[in-house]
Amino acid sequence: MSTASMNNTIEAPSMEFSLDEEQAGLTDLAAQIFSSLSTDELYAAGEQAGAAYDEALWGQVVESGLIDALLPMGEGEPGLGMAGLALVAREQGRALGRIPFISTAVAALAIAEFGGHEQLLEGISSGSVRIAALQPEVRRRVNGTASGSGWMLDGAIELGYLVPSATHLMVQFHTGTGQLTALIEKDRAGISVHEYRGLSRQQHAELAFTGVQLQASDLIGAEQPAGTVSAWIRPRLLTAAAALMSGVGAEALRRTAAYTNERKQFGRAIATNQGVALRAADAFIDTETTWLSTIDAAWQLDHDGDGAEAAFGASWLAREAGFRVVHTTQHLHGGMGADLDNHIHRFFVWMRELDVLWGTAGQVSEELAAVILDGEKS
Repeated sequence: MSTASMNNTIEAPSMEFSLDEEQAGLTDLAAQIFSSLSTDELYAAGEQAGAAYDEALWGQVVESGLIDALLPMGEGEPGLGMAGLALVAREQGRALGRIPFISTAVAALAIAEFGGHEQLLEGISSGSVRIAALQPEVRRRVNGTASGSGWMLDGAIELGYLVPSATHLMVQFHTGTGQLTALIEKDRAGISVHEYRGLSRQQHAELAFTGVQLQASDLIGAEQPAGTVSAWIRPRLLTAAAALMSGVGAEALRRTAAYTNERKQFGRAIATNQGVALRAADAFIDTETTWLSTIDAAWQLDHDGDGAEAAFGASWLAREAGFRVVHTTQHLHGGMGADLDNHIHRFFVWMRELDVLWGTAGQVSEELAAVILDGEKS
């Protein structure tokens, strides 16, 4: 190669996927808390007791500062943001931690971003405030009509994820000028909550809003144009859910790898069968690509303030790939995978429930297409 050609060589930029010291410390702390307080035995006991959420686990998560670490500490100290949230959510998914972490953390980030609700932010930091997020559904949504100096809400939401564990609701509602987001107490007059056990056997709720009164002080980012706050919150909720799903899939696959190396048929481990190895390899690729796309989306949301395309892409992949992963892990456990009391089955039903949280894969893919088309027009 000539000197000229050597001088004109273009070097591709390197990609850095390692965690910095703060992120690594946050991950290690989260892993320690979830692995010690959300064991298979403790999970089963809490489920059988009918508790809406794991109070001991929530208390330790809050006391250890896993939410506070995500928030800005002051001028020039941004906190660990969405990347930190994704790291914690992945550890929660690995342990199937029964707490409303992702919705509460996203709400805290939104308050920090747009201001207001300082008392609720203090309550989140102390653990006394837990927030469930309500997003519009394909068939149902909450509508707001002007009422005096505020709004009156009417409508319904079918999947109020972990609502029984929450003290407050982050509600996205439609108005004539666009979408707004309110943060209100769950027991406000006019809100009807019908609790039920979901596919994962966690407790959720169907909600009906009938003449619920709101004021501007109830809004997140009341001074922002309609649609701004909801457009900021949605990709972050979907990215947080994708991180949770990434952890669920990764741990289900780890357990399956251990099981197939121990389970023997015809004198050898079933992991040595080519069909088993190929399915496990495909599942591994799915878990890795899901996580890399999720942490990339989180990074973009932190650094660009506009990572919607990456977020919708990661959310779509988490739903499609997660579906494949947990079907693989259940199938490779044979009949044990269908045992409702077998923990591998809990990973299966958790993933299938998260698969439709805040929208299906098809709905998310349509949102992704809209974001891409908007980008091409601008």
